[in-house]
Amino acid sequence: MAVSRLDRLFILLDTGTTPVTRKAAAQQLGDVVKLHPHELNNLLSKVLTYLRSPNWDTRIAAGQAVEAIVKNVPEWSPTPKPKEESGSDISMEDASSDRLSFYRFDISRLLKHGASLLGSAGVEFEIQEDKSGEVDPKERLARQRKLLQKKLGLDMGAAIGMDTEELFNDEDLDYTPSSGAAGSRPPGGKSSGCLASENHTTMQAAELIDSEFRPGMSNRQKNKAKRMAKLVAKQRSRDVDPNEKSNDSFDGEPEEKRRKTTNVVIEQPATDTKVLIDNVPDNSGLYDETNEWPLESFCDELCNDLFNPSWEVRHGAGTGLREILKWHGTGGGKLVDSTEEEMTRQHQEWLEDLVIRLLCVFALDRFGDFVSDEVVAPVRETCAQTLGVALKNMSENGVEKTVAVLLKLLVEDQWEVRHGGLLGIKYALAVRQDMIGTLLPKVLPAITEGLQDLDDDVRAVAAAALIPVVDGLVQLLPSKVPFIVDTLWGALLELDDLTASTNSIMTLLSSLLTYPEVRQCSIQQSLTVLVPRVWPFLRHTISSVRKAALETLFTLLSKDDHSCAVWLTPILQDMLRHIFQSCILESNQEILDLIQKVWTELIRQAPHQYVVAASCPWMGAWLCLMMQPSHMPIDLNMLLEVKAKCKTSGKLRQGPNPVKETIQEYIAGADTVTEEPATRDYVVMRARMMAAKLLGALCRCICDPGVNATSQEIRPAESLAQLLLFHLNSKSALQRIAVALVLCEWAALQKDCEVVSSAVQPRLLAILSEHLYYDEIAIPFTRMQNECKQLITLLAEAQIDVRSRVNCSVFTIDQANELVTTIFNDSTATLNLKSKPCQPLDSKRQQVQMTVAETNQEWQVLHLRVHMFTACAVANLRLLPDKLNPVIKPLMEAAKKEENTLVQSYAATFIAKLLQQCTQRSPCPNPKILKNLCGSVCVDSLLTPCAACPVPLPPGQEPSRGVNSEKDGMHHSVNKTKGIITLYRHQKEAFAITSRRGPTPKAQKSPNADLPLGTGATAEVDESKKPCLVQRRGAEFALTVIARHFGPDLTTGLPHLWDSMVGLLRSSIDVNNFGMHSGLVSIFCVNVNITKSVCVCV
Repeated sequence: MAVSRLDRLFILLDTGTTPVTRKAAAQQLGDVVKLHPHELNNLLSKVLTYLRSPNWDTRIAAGQAVEAIVKNVPEWSPTPKPKEESGSDISMEDASSDRLSFYRFDISRLLKHGASLLGSAGVEFEIQEDKSGEVDPKERLARQRKLLQKKLGLDMGAAIGMDTEELFNDEDLDYTPSSGAAGSRPPGGKSSGCLASENHTTMQAAELIDSEFRPGMSNRQKNKAKRMAKLVAKQRSRDVDPNEKSNDSFDGEPEEKRRKTTNVVIEQPATDTKVLIDNVPDNSGLYDETNEWPLESFCDELCNDLFNPSWEVRHGAGTGLREILKWHGTGGGKLVDSTEEEMTRQHQEWLEDLVIRLLCVFALDRFGDFVSDEVVAPVRETCAQTLGVALKNMSENGVEKTVAVLLKLLVEDQWEVRHGGLLGIKYALAVRQDMIGTLLPKVLPAITEGLQDLDDDVRAVAAAALIPVVDGLVQLLPSKVPFIVDTLWGALLELDDLTASTNSIMTLLSSLLTYPEVRQCSIQQSLTVLVPRVWPFLRHTISSVRKAALETLFTLLSKDDHSCAVWLTPILQDMLRHIFQSCILESNQEILDLIQKVWTELIRQAPHQYVVAASCPWMGAWLCLMMQPSHMPIDLNMLLEVKAKCKTSGKLRQGPNPVKETIQEYIAGADTVTEEPATRDYVVMRARMMAAKLLGALCRCICDPGVNATSQEIRPAESLAQLLLFHLNSKSALQRIAVALVLCEWAALQKDCEVVSSAVQPRLLAILSEHLYYDEIAIPFTRMQNECKQLITLLAEAQIDVRSRVNCSVFTIDQANELVTTIFNDSTATLNLKSKPCQPLDSKRQQVQMTVAETNQEWQVLHLRVHMFTACAVANLRLLPDKLNPVIKPLMEAAKKEENTLVQSYAATFIAKLLQQCTQRSPCPNPKILKNLCGSVCVDSLLTPCAACPVPLPPGQEPSRGVNSEKDGMHHSVNKTKGIITLYRHQKEAFAITSRRGPTPKAQKSPNADLPLGTGATAEVDESKKPCLVQRRGAEFALTVIARHFGPDLTTGLPHLWDSMVGLLRSSIDVNNFGMHSGLVSIFCVNVNITKSVCVCV
């Protein structure tokens, strides 16, 4: 049987491979209603099946389908009748409503007699009863045991030597329902161990609500139920009868003949002057012909599902109701032939009925799951969101009654009930901001009590409930704020990485402390005692907690009256250590920027002499942390252990006391160790650069003349100079890079400090002329030595003596490369390397070649970076030597060859600074530097094509054939006079993909959102094109920074750059005889690329 397109859309809701696919199917279902509104009920009935699906993704997609469908249903707003025309014909019985109301509703009675709503009714663990009654009881219990073990995953216990037979016995499986309850309640309605009270029986929620909280049905409602039953029966018979024609057919269907049509103007042809009009069904008045809200029956079905024993069905019902209320929250419950006042009353009664049902879910739902360290209550959370949407349209009186019921839930013993009540209050406060003045005083005592609850998940929701109303809390109830802040400070003593309330409490505390009046009057203890409670959260596993902790510190430090010194001085050293340690271990850019703000504010607020005294003992350790190799874990002895102080008195919190494992820490975070090498190198370099900024700001304090008096025996600046000089004299590339970075950042903040600059200047200039093998390549370098000697030994065994040409005990990289290329080829020229006796020689040569290449690659990267950062330090210290080539060359090489965009952009910044320092120098190197940069911008033929040959010929192809042959699949011609190069390239790429044989290539990995564009751009390109791409990118960085650095003085300070942009083009154009030739086109392409790079900063 063929599957229709509509059926395929429903199948995609359930089986779509990605959320995007499911959402697209949901959106198209909404378009179906737009074109065929008469299919509304049919579509909703099918979507209802997916709302009850046990699969989470399917329910979410079904909720999106409900939203897409109801969005295309016109808002229900019947025309009200005048008062004199209505009401007189309506009897009092018909006017009465059978809906739930707060007048009859008693939440306490529901909690006392209502059965809890768990994860399920347990029917999935029951075997189907044999109606014939011939199954032996023992056989039934055996089958029951087997089914239960399979459902619980215990059937694999025997495979691992685990005895699962004793986990439950036959008495646990033998359940015989009582005769009295069997007829009045469906199976699974009662669950042992989940009773509200042991002294009375429980009833299913829906049964209890119908029997105790609802009046009988009116005549009008009974007639409505009969009509709905007839419609459902008719719909079922139509679905069952395969021979009956569909509603969409046009073969003699009376409904189609009676349906109104309208003329519409459709899309017109581009070359025709005629206006095309189509005749389509007119659906504008379809909803006006109905007597009730089109979504009434669907909402009734969802309301019934709210009390289903299965949590998946309850979650789907809440999701569907939420989407309906978003778009039709103002029309539910309204009836035709009613006055405006009656419609308002009907709407409020409908909302009241729905809200009471949601409150019942809060009271009875007990389902909870755990993801990571937080509890997940999908039913209560979704129903709370639905409640928020409903309260948005509810009257103020109704909102107050709702909040009153929610407050009753907060005094119950079950934590799930308190959790649900606070969720409802959270969304009520967030949605009804207009009633904050009325609601907040009523709920604040209960929320404050929730902040001190024994259950951590309840505390989390209590704190989250106050976050949206922090402003109203401070303005309306300032006297209550100090106690709340003290409660939050006290809660920090009991939080750790595994508590669910950590995020909410830290966020609420940081939000409250942003108000000056809160900081002034709310802190009853000294901040010297309170602030250390924040230390554990600086390294929390959740980034939002780390951010909230840093914002709290920044808020406390951001005072203009310099009163922080009183409480800051005793804990200054610990705070400096914790913040610097966080910088070394952080991988998030936003948090790194916040760390820098906190560090800067900390140094500004604390007296300089105390900063120097607290930091000098740890400068060496901090530099060592900054030099940490990326592939090695940090020694835990170098890190300050973070311990939360335990509360000595007060309530004992519920929950286990987990033992925290000792984990290995890496620079830039352990979570980035498994990233690809380019990404890992980027985040590590970013952490080093941020650490250098922190230490640079600290060096300015250490070099302050106020703390370096001549009468001192040992001045801090002299000690700093000796420390930096010690690392510059080492053979470690990382040590040299770290010190050079610190000097760069320090010099940017402080221009003159003769003690330090005079000590490091000679060593910096000496480094620029050194070529040594750094400690970081000791392992590959040693391996290269051993393999070279092994190759020489193999050659000697083959009667080939190369020792006369290789006379060294230690091979340099160049000598090793010469050995495996020139010397090896000359010595084995007479041998057949493919023969079996010579194969070991050739394979060993290839192995040595790979080792030499790897060692050379690592050395080249380290050598380039050491020289580049040293040149940056020399330029920033304004210590330029007479010969500038040792300074200029590494900066230009980094701009051309460095693949890390952070390092490349850093070099570009100091190229701009170097150009400014050399503007008045004679001879001036600026024209040569700019010429090289402009040439590098145009090195990529993809962006700067050659006018004589705009599209390079493929290798081996003769010019006579051209580059657009039909065999290549090209249909667009390109030469130096006509054609679009971009279109040609797109066609070529498309042809290459479509003509490729084999499996479909894997989708590219989505880029890391925390990395800037272009960081991994060189990873997917061809290796032969990578050097051009890197060189062009570096030149673009440099020209952009230069233009930004010089600003309006660009044309006067760098006239050569202006000439490179327009000079050649201006001198090549003859205004009297204008004509485009290949030379002019090439000049134009070059100038366009240079101008584009310069103008990026505008």
